[in-house]
Amino acid sequence: GEGVAANYNESWGWMGSIDTMSPVSGYWVIVNDVSSLCIDDAVPTDTAIEYNLHEGANLISFPGEGSVLIGPGLPDEIEGSVSGIIGEGIAANNMNGVWMGSLFAFEGGKGYWMNTTEDISFAFDVSTMSRVKNDDVIGLTVPEGEEVYQSTQQVFYFIEDITLDGLPIADGDWIFAYNGKILVGARQWKGPFTDVPAMGDDGAIETSGYSKNGSTLTFKVRQEDSGTIYQIMDSLPDWENMTISTMGRLIAKEMPEEIMIDAAYPNPFNPVTHISFGIDRDSYVQVKIYDITGKEIATLANGTYLSGYHNLTWNADNFASG
Repeated sequence: GEGVAANYNESWGWMGSIDTMSPVSGYWVIVNDVSSLCIDDAVPTDTAIEYNLHEGANLISFPGEGSVLIGPGLPDEIEGSVSGIIGEGIAANNMNGVWMGSLFAFEGGKGYWMNTTEDISFAFDVSTMSRVKNDDVIGLTVPEGEEVYQSTQQVFYFIEDITLDGLPIADGDWIFAYNGKILVGARQWKGPFTDVPAMGDDGAIETSGYSKNGSTLTFKVRQEDSGTIYQIMDSLPDWENMTISTMGRLIAKEMPEEIMIDAAYPNPFNPVTHISFGIDRDSYVQVKIYDITGKEIATLANGTYLSGYHNLTWNADNFASG
């Protein structure tokens, strides 16, 4: 749950800080096989039940059996205080009163992380609730041949647009999120502010090597029609559990086919410049600076780098101009 957990042991039964399930709380249910969950010895939740949320991330339930769209489901007086909502592999971002993303409705039987900008109290507006659940929820998706495990720790990057060497990204192109060489999330482009999930390491064997707080991710795009791979060149916010980041228009370049220095900017500079290089395969790399006489004066890189583009920063404040 939110800051609490229960673990089942065959000898001792249920152990941990959760001993009852609250009707207003949400829970991650971790199973080792495909299962159906039925709650015994309980009464239906009153759909008018009040939720008291603190500023930040709150893991809550939805009290109805059907579904209701996010906008109509949240009372107007508190909707502006909800910055984002995260489900299992899906998310919604409140962008000036317009909800964007792959999550568009609250569903009975589901739990949600609701991120709020202040303490609020509310009851869901279920006056428009449908008894029919939506069957087109996206969830966590990957292309054939790839695999990403759902984690109890996840973040979402909402991307406004991407250009691929000057060409627009197309519907159906795949966006991949990597922590080092490990694929931690994927989403097909669906238009402006497509949400890309990135899973975190929650201690399970399946998520070993996934993102942790402070991890720097690499994003790539695969064109659906050509199969060409591009790397997004813009810096992205570091991974922080249960957050939603909004990105503007990003630039991606086709993966390098050779070893290359891509750019140095600014040039001339005083005293800091950024140097970008590309390599066509995982390699041991050294990047050194020499003065005009051939004397080595700085080492910027000395180690193994993954294929793709990398950015280095050189501060020449300790060296004379020129």
